[in-house]
Amino acid sequence: MSIDSSAHTVVSQPLDQPCRYCSETSRANGEDPIGTAVTAKLWLFIEVPQPWAKNPWGNESADLLELFQQIERDPQLWRELRILAIAPDKTASTKGDRHVFFYRLPKGAACAYTQQHYHVPISALCALVRSLIWPSVQLAVPAPFRPPDPSQPDPFKPYLQPAPSRTFFVCTHTSYDTACGRFGTPIYRTIKKRYAQANLSVWQTTHFGGHHFAPTLIDFPTGQFWGHLVPEVLDTLVYRQGDVTQLQQFYRGWSGFEPWAQIAERSLWMRQGWNWLTTPRSAQFIRQDPGRFTHRLARWILSWIPTNKAQVLLKKLTKKLTWAEVEITWEATDQPRKSPSPSRYRARVKMSHEVVSQMRSGTTAPLTRVPQYRVHEY
Repeated sequence: MSIDSSAHTVVSQPLDQPCRYCSETSRANGEDPIGTAVTAKLWLFIEVPQPWAKNPWGNESADLLELFQQIERDPQLWRELRILAIAPDKTASTKGDRHVFFYRLPKGAACAYTQQHYHVPISALCALVRSLIWPSVQLAVPAPFRPPDPSQPDPFKPYLQPAPSRTFFVCTHTSYDTACGRFGTPIYRTIKKRYAQANLSVWQTTHFGGHHFAPTLIDFPTGQFWGHLVPEVLDTLVYRQGDVTQLQQFYRGWSGFEPWAQIAERSLWMRQGWNWLTTPRSAQFIRQDPGRFTHRLARWILSWIPTNKAQVLLKKLTKKLTWAEVEITWEATDQPRKSPSPSRYRARVKMSHEVVSQMRSGTTAPLTRVPQYRVHEY
């Protein structure tokens, strides 16, 4: 079976001039957002008052800035962790305190992240962040920090909050790209007005990639990324009812998988239906386009350099690959518990064509061609 990852969009002819907003170009030219979710095992969201600069931590805390510099110097932690700022909420925030959300992907097969939600005084913020991050990874602990003694009471337990069943993080980081504010803010307000209840919270957040898919959001604890959202599909997204394929063209992928596996996972989800969201799964690469030797060497070197510039170069080189074969494994829910039989889905994800897109907003921004992919099941 062959599934075109962009077959849901019909475009009469591509735009040949940049738009004021990059997401308008992307949408009009039928760019499929699948495979663009950020892959990370750890996600940390920290409340920071607006307005946000491109670096929202600049005026927040010198200790926090120093901590983030330590993280940037550790390649493994830098790859596994993503830290974002969230805006204060009039109904939930209090002066002098900060909300902190922390999500961790369990080892092995998984379908969701574990979650912790704290509301701490600013004075305890840096210590809390340290206590969350370093026990989560097998790394050397920075000298100034001593891990909490498990035999002692957790000093942050009094600040632990009941975690909502779902939390939406919507990018409204206008200073990063104007499309995020122009399209993210209205969708944030719509979700908060229509759906924010005791079991669903929504927060504005800083940039997490894919501003040319604005409005874009992350749904935790599942860790699913969404883009090009429109109000008409919010009922389906929030209530998880109806035809799941209505969400296909808005799905950017699952943060627990690498991009190639994200593309295959969407095709599998569209076939499995809503039960897929509670089904633990794992993925592995069978084979992959090796690319040119010099590019292979460059990709390996860049993967260990924890800088934005290096990661941008790595992403560009990775996009030059044209195919990969992926296997997704999960435990079939219709099998007897005494003898679970893992189900396997194998697919070859291959570049099928390119579309014109725009990587940043502005009428002088350059247009660029981006690959689109087809999933071949076997």
